[in-house]
Amino acid sequence: MARSDETGGKVTPMMAQYHALKAEAGDALLFYRMGDFFELFFDDAKAAAACLDIALTKRGADGGEPVPMCGVPVHSAEVYLARLIRGGFAVAIAEQIESPAEARRARGSKALVERAIVRLVTAGTLTEEALLAPAAANWLAAVARAGEEWAVAAADISTGRFEITRCGFGELKSELARIDPAETICDGTVPGIAARPGKGGFDSAGGERALKARFAVATLDGFGELSRAELAAAGGLLAYLDATQKDSGVFLAAPRRVARDAHVGIDQATRDSLEICRSARGEVKGSLWHEVDRCVTAAGRRMLASDLSAPLTERRAIERRLALVQHFHDQQPLRARVREALKAMPDIGRALGRLVAGRGGPRDLAQLRDGLMAAAALRDQWNGGGPLPDLLKEMMPALGGHAALTDRLALALVDSPPIEAAKGGYIATGFDPALDALREASSDGRRAIAALEARYREATGVAALKIRHNAVLGYHIEVPARHADRLMAPDSGFAHRQTLAGVVRFNSPDLHEEAGRVVEAGAHALAAEAAHLQRLTALAVERREAIAETADAVARIDVAAANAERAAVDGWCLPALEDQPCLEISAGRHPVVERALRETGERFVANDVALGPADRLWLITGPNMGGKSTFLRQAALIVLLAQAGCYVPAAAARIGIVDRLFSRVGASDNLARGRSTFMVEMVETAAILAQATSRSLVILDEIGRGTSTYDGLAIAWAVVEAMHDTVRARTLFATHYHELTRLAGRLDGLSLHHVRAREWKGDLVLLHEVAKGAADRSYGIAVARLAGLPAAVVSRAKEVLAKLEKGREATGGIAAGLDDLPLFAAAIPSEPASNPVADALAEIEPDRLSPREALEAIYRLKQLASERGG
Repeated sequence: MARSDETGGKVTPMMAQYHALKAEAGDALLFYRMGDFFELFFDDAKAAAACLDIALTKRGADGGEPVPMCGVPVHSAEVYLARLIRGGFAVAIAEQIESPAEARRARGSKALVERAIVRLVTAGTLTEEALLAPAAANWLAAVARAGEEWAVAAADISTGRFEITRCGFGELKSELARIDPAETICDGTVPGIAARPGKGGFDSAGGERALKARFAVATLDGFGELSRAELAAAGGLLAYLDATQKDSGVFLAAPRRVARDAHVGIDQATRDSLEICRSARGEVKGSLWHEVDRCVTAAGRRMLASDLSAPLTERRAIERRLALVQHFHDQQPLRARVREALKAMPDIGRALGRLVAGRGGPRDLAQLRDGLMAAAALRDQWNGGGPLPDLLKEMMPALGGHAALTDRLALALVDSPPIEAAKGGYIATGFDPALDALREASSDGRRAIAALEARYREATGVAALKIRHNAVLGYHIEVPARHADRLMAPDSGFAHRQTLAGVVRFNSPDLHEEAGRVVEAGAHALAAEAAHLQRLTALAVERREAIAETADAVARIDVAAANAERAAVDGWCLPALEDQPCLEISAGRHPVVERALRETGERFVANDVALGPADRLWLITGPNMGGKSTFLRQAALIVLLAQAGCYVPAAAARIGIVDRLFSRVGASDNLARGRSTFMVEMVETAAILAQATSRSLVILDEIGRGTSTYDGLAIAWAVVEAMHDTVRARTLFATHYHELTRLAGRLDGLSLHHVRAREWKGDLVLLHEVAKGAADRSYGIAVARLAGLPAAVVSRAKEVLAKLEKGREATGGIAAGLDDLPLFAAAIPSEPASNPVADALAEIEPDRLSPREALEAIYRLKQLASERGG
């Protein structure tokens, strides 16, 4: 019976059910299952139709008003889900939890089918293959605070990875940038971080209980000494997974504590500047990851991206990775065999995640079968091959140990199972004799139906008679309408079922009997296969931790072999690591720029760099387009690659371990946050000065160029001094302020370098070479001419420059003024001169002086002025 809403309009039982489910879904779009479609209503329909570019229609009325609606087919729902998730939506899935027949039996002929939200689909909780990028991890991050301490718990439920990191608030953004989560949740809000509200659980006591329950342990000692903030973050993460996944399983390996100082600190601005995993256009192509990647598995690509995003800081751990790369680099035949074997390796980590979540199928089991068998075969590549690197030796056991499972799966499954289990056909013949018998009975029935069809044709004389099947009528006889009278006679043995345009459908007792046998045998066969699928899935899920270890081992081998291949093809070298702060690179190259130049037929000019305690700050001058920015970035990328465990694009490299990496090369407006280019530049520079240490590597380009000449030079001057005197980090500082070269006279750790250029017959020739000493000039006008500035403007610029340089020579200042161009008028001294009169005057507080004290102060000031000569 329909009920009334507050406006007096009638609300149908179905819409009442919808409203109740929508209230539970909250801000998420509600996919409301109606037969073969997921329907959306009201504002959800409007938002989805706009995002998916599908038709928005109306139906009936709710409270007297037509209801906006749209829908997507259930069989292709994943395609639409993917677009909605990319559009920033969350989607609640309301499924029918009983069949219409069950509803009628339980509550009468007009009973409404029960529905319930079975899952909340969000960006960070995806497991379906169609919704995930194969080569990218899919992290959900939870941020929590306890006192002054912050923590991030992150999980990728598509592969089971789970990690927890403790940090200060100033490091929080860098940690989230490292993880690059698809979705971030928190309790309340976190200043400066875009995050969705969680589902509760953000408290340390609750987090401790949740972890113990999740991993069935009495104590958390095995996970390390978790702080209150870490427990709270883990609690919020687990609560969110429980709330969004409902009764579905979630695969999580035991949490791995990641020490903040275990990897290089890299903030988001530096990641963007260096284009580590995304180019400036936001694409993978053009990034360091894209250029380095020679992996042949999706899992390997995900691990390589993780390595590049979080280079290590512990020397032994880095050298273990490098030793594995060297193992493949020095043995080309082995490398080729291993890479060929890996090419056929399915993504067993993601297949396992789907099976644990209850969203897997026979194809996922087959991927485990094939992948685990291939991993075991991979071990044979090293039989009798001599000593193994330590890292490989430790991973060897993980490549095997699954024989019982793979043998069972090999017997049970056909070679290429279907993706969907609903229609069966995935259990191999011979695995279950009872199932084989049911299939034979079903086949016999279908053969009997075919024979029945032939008999009916002969008896009726209707050659076009066919026995067909559909979901509504089941098996039935169909004849063209012009022949229907032959089957309509009362003694014909046929019963009329349905008349359509052009055809008439009938039934018969013999067909009903044979169809019953076929349907019954088919239903029993499907049920038997489903039971086998459930048991096989349970066997795989029981070994989830061991399978995940195998997946990680395969990915690490792929990354090492791919890095070796990359190094061998382009002559990259094995870096030598040091604990002392040094950076010595011989013939270093920028891998992305080198590839781009090679495609145009141009040659990349390699350059050296040598930073050490006595020469820790390079001040680099020279023209725009001369290669300063490329030189700076390539030094940073070589360090990053080395500490990620890769060979590097250089003839030789000796690298002191870097704890933090900073790059401020170029900037852009952030108008959405009210920041100009110069403001962005200053914010990034401030972060560097506050966070860099003597073990850091800092690259800075054109500090102070976004403001007036006086201000810009003053800021650049002060930043150079601070980097040299206070921070003492290894620093490459590029600038157009030639006045800064004067600092070399008094800063003992600063050395001057420039990118070479020359003018030949009026044209600027950029040599892209870095040489010692300061540039003689900036060649700015020559670059402007090269860029196509009008000849009249170039000519006028030359006139102005000549006057400025003449004024500088005349005054001896940093720059001279012209009548129409007042610029620098005097030199900026290296140290501000002290003024005793001004200092004494500043100390006087007039309101507290007696008349006598005031008189004495005046005499004292006169004396100081006399001593200074006026």
